[in-house]
Amino acid sequence: MRCCCLALLMASCLLKSYAQKADSLLLKEVVIESNRLFDKETAGGKETRVDSLVLAENLNHTLSEVLSENTPIFIKSYGRGSMATASFRGTAPSHTQVLWNGMSINSPMLGMVDFSLLPVYFIDDLTLQHGGNSVEQIGGALGGSISISNRPNWDNTFSGRMVSGYGSFNTFEEFAQVNVGNERFQSKSRGFYTYSKNDFPFVNDQAIGHPRQRNELADYTMYSFMQELYGKVNDHNIVSFKGWFHNADRSIPRLNSFEGADDANINRQYDRTWRLQTSWDHYYNSGKISGSVGLNIQELDYQLLNRIGGQGFQSGIYSTSTAQSLISRMQVNHDFTPSSSINFNINVNRHQVHTEDSVKRIGYEEFRNEMLMFLGYYHTLWDRLNIRTAIRQDYVDGEFIPVIPYLGVDLKVSPEHDLYLKANITRNYRVPTLNDLYWQPGGNPDLQPERGITQEIGLAWKGNFKSIKLESQVTGFYSDITNWILWVPSFRGYWEPRNVRRVEARGIEVAVKAKYDIGQVKLTLNGNYAMTKSLNYGDINTWGDESYGKQLVYIPVHSGNLFINAVYRTYKITWQHNSFSRRFTTSSNDVTSRDDLPNYFMNQLFLGKEFTWHNTVWEARVNIYNLFDEYYRSVLSRRMPGRNYMFLIMMRF
Repeated sequence: MRCCCLALLMASCLLKSYAQKADSLLLKEVVIESNRLFDKETAGGKETRVDSLVLAENLNHTLSEVLSENTPIFIKSYGRGSMATASFRGTAPSHTQVLWNGMSINSPMLGMVDFSLLPVYFIDDLTLQHGGNSVEQIGGALGGSISISNRPNWDNTFSGRMVSGYGSFNTFEEFAQVNVGNERFQSKSRGFYTYSKNDFPFVNDQAIGHPRQRNELADYTMYSFMQELYGKVNDHNIVSFKGWFHNADRSIPRLNSFEGADDANINRQYDRTWRLQTSWDHYYNSGKISGSVGLNIQELDYQLLNRIGGQGFQSGIYSTSTAQSLISRMQVNHDFTPSSSINFNINVNRHQVHTEDSVKRIGYEEFRNEMLMFLGYYHTLWDRLNIRTAIRQDYVDGEFIPVIPYLGVDLKVSPEHDLYLKANITRNYRVPTLNDLYWQPGGNPDLQPERGITQEIGLAWKGNFKSIKLESQVTGFYSDITNWILWVPSFRGYWEPRNVRRVEARGIEVAVKAKYDIGQVKLTLNGNYAMTKSLNYGDINTWGDESYGKQLVYIPVHSGNLFINAVYRTYKITWQHNSFSRRFTTSSNDVTSRDDLPNYFMNQLFLGKEFTWHNTVWEARVNIYNLFDEYYRSVLSRRMPGRNYMFLIMMRF
């Protein structure tokens, strides 16, 4: 309670300070060109901003593909158009928090995000906060957080772009964006549609005789709209409104191991999401005050139809769920001096979940109320040392979560070179999701919150070598998490969540960026490598527990990716490579099991040509996926396609 009072007192002092100092000033758009390697507000933490060129080259992809191919995050994909979840630094999908313009969009039911439902078309900026660096934004992100944001261009008067594509497996894609405005008002409107029959051929090595089959009953349709409005009320104030609707209709393909008749059953899932946010930003001489209110509504319907002899298709499952989140936030950033500042923010949230299976006649309805508070102090000493101290105090469902402290430091190792030593230590907590507590059947209301201690240390460097611009980071991390929540089969015949005694995640991340101009050729290279050991140290006294000290399932020890882009006049070529080591599907890490997922290497090649016609810029592009026709699976019994293509025509004005 003392932390809450201290934070509120600080906020009131800042408001008073503002009243004494407010002057007229001009608002300017801030464009971030590179990572903040030596900034007191990010001291000790690792922040990765995905290059705008990477987003542009992957414009027609989903966020799951961009993260998998360009960051250290491992994406567990169930196939084209199907669910995709993230493992950040060896943690579970629910340990990665996703924020849209500062508003959490994680499901209060599941605690995670389906990244296949987030098209890159609607993302202007993409930033990753690794490990404890996420504490400033939100609690519970034991692995880290991902921020996607939208921003206006105040210099725009009238512009836009269109994309039309056709690809393998009868895949269609359309996108349009129109931006209008002036120096006081901006509007951005975007619309997206895609359909795929998704019936790619594959060899089923899990069936007798390894027959060649097609990925039947796997079609998907998605469409999405976003509207953004920005207004400068005066030289001090900006107001904005953002609305985003997304709809997905997906047929869930059968497992490769399915041995029933072709028309035995039908699985379909329908996802509908509404996201609304209104915000206000107030600038003054020594800082900024921001406020926002947002609404996140997620609906998910799942239907399983089984063919019954003489009766046709009958519902085996018809499950509907609705999760509504009302999220309000206030933030104050204040500079006392050029070398010292603070950040105070508070969120007041309310979540409501309703689930129902009309066939089995089970479900639940529950609420969750949250008040999340953060206070951080940042200081620079001798122009060589940045110190960041912070505390987070969350209040969930009538109970205070233990205080989360953070300490981070940056040290400029050499005053002549941009070489920095970065280190931090923090504690973190994550409360169980509403499904963990109340799902029927299986919810466990006796679950304990997950608790973690995270430490990290690394070196960051940037500089120029002749005409090459280089930037690199090497980071080692260690997390000790107790009461890890894991869903396991129970003797009752269904799955239920339990607290695992302890999980230890440790590893190394290496990131390299380079830009090089050779005459008229512009080269860009981005590379990442991660070694992640995520080990289960559950109760050693459990007899016969072969999972003790073993790697968690579906988490690769080694992963890496490489992005190379070359532009010559109006021609461009992009090569993307990513690779993953073996992933175990059994907790005992049985390497002899035919169900393990071997290492694989994935390559994509994009070729494009730009030309100008009637004051518009056009680009014709062909994307070649799985260039070397690699045989691989990301999830057991979920086959992935071989070599396939997408032809795109893009226009911007």
